Amino acid sequence: MPLMSGKAAPLSRPTPWRTVIVLCRKCGKKRDGGFGAKRKESLKAELRAALRAGGRRREVRVIEAGCFGLCPKRGVTALNATRPGVIHVIPVGTDGPEALQTLFGGDGVESA
Repeated sequence: MPLMSGKAAPLSRPTPWRTVIVLCRKCGKKRDGGFGAKRKESLKAELRAALRAGGRRREVRVIEAGCFGLCPKRGVTALNATRPGVIHVIPVGTDGPEALQTLFGGDGVESA
């Protein structure tokens, strides 16, 4: 491992992800489910299921982070990290494909 002034150099490695979706962990805990057809799943689980069904699970990473400071009454705050200029509120009751459509800007597919 090359050294830089006595310290190890930072390492980098490629990932299969083309985008990262960030969800507010605090909003998700407050909702305790509420998404999908039966309104029993978390938004994270619904997004992952929709990505898996579309064959895109490895291209998109769904993670939870701390509070974004925007605390909706009946939804979860979400951000598409490739489009950081807009924070979305995904309302309770939204299914996975509809949430992806909101996060990706219309067609639910990230343009290359």
